[in-house]
Amino acid sequence: MSRIIYSIFIDIPEKDLDNTGWYDQQGIKQDTDKSKVTKDYFLKYYDKLKERQIKYARALDVDYVLHEYDDDYKRYINYFQKNYPQISVYDIINFYKQELMKRYAYKYDEVCYLDFDVIPNTNESIFDRVKHNEFGCADSNIEAEWGKNVEIKWYNTCIRNPSSKYWNCHAMLNEIGLDPDTDVFNTGIMVAASKMIKRLDYFGEFEEILDLMSKVKYDKSSMYPHNIQRIFNYDNETVFAFKRVVNNVKINYLDDDWHHKVQDEKWYVFNENAKMYHVINKRFGKFLK
Repeated sequence: MSRIIYSIFIDIPEKDLDNTGWYDQQGIKQDTDKSKVTKDYFLKYYDKLKERQIKYARALDVDYVLHEYDDDYKRYINYFQKNYPQISVYDIINFYKQELMKRYAYKYDEVCYLDFDVIPNTNESIFDRVKHNEFGCADSNIEAEWGKNVEIKWYNTCIRNPSSKYWNCHAMLNEIGLDPDTDVFNTGIMVAASKMIKRLDYFGEFEEILDLMSKVKYDKSSMYPHNIQRIFNYDNETVFAFKRVVNNVKINYLDDDWHHKVQDEKWYVFNENAKMYHVINKRFGKFLK
């Protein structure tokens, strides 16, 4: 049984950092330095983050690869920027992780992806957590609840908020006549057997999917309020949620032990016994003493 764990670290040039922003009540997008702060934290803890992921792969006796700013990535981003200039560098990198998963599905029996901000805290095998007829991935349904219920005039969040991805996928599924109520996913950790990655067929009819994303984003007669429609985006998690419905992929919902999201929200409760910490707030020092 051949297995691999892989991750990606792309040190994005400052000129290519995106502004996720948020909207004030006048509908004006406010700048944020979140992308720059994230970049700085990754650079500060690069060695220790890589070391922890390598250590976990060795404990499981599986291959490990960290993909960085190499020639393969340069070819990939150049292709995207030439053919899909509307997509940010951040989103291209997240499509790249899906591209690599697709490639590895033809070389390995089982594949696990970890965001570079995921810190393993166990020697238990994540591969054994997911059956061969399932695709392992955590949902972000709780995080999306606010945006599904808030009064429209107060909907002022950014493009990366899970509720934004919920409505984006909702619009896409609705457009093709499928039940639009969908789960929202966090693809910071993904694990699946080769056959399930192929079944997901992430890049099948990809150009048509991007066209659909543009259609729901710019449709002047959209049923979706402007405050919601303006945050529709081209992101990997919206496509993942869409493809798992279209291709009827069974999800193994990774629980809080296997995908613990370390965040700053008021409702957040720290799980000190988690097997995988996804340090979304990038405060790595707590875990990398």
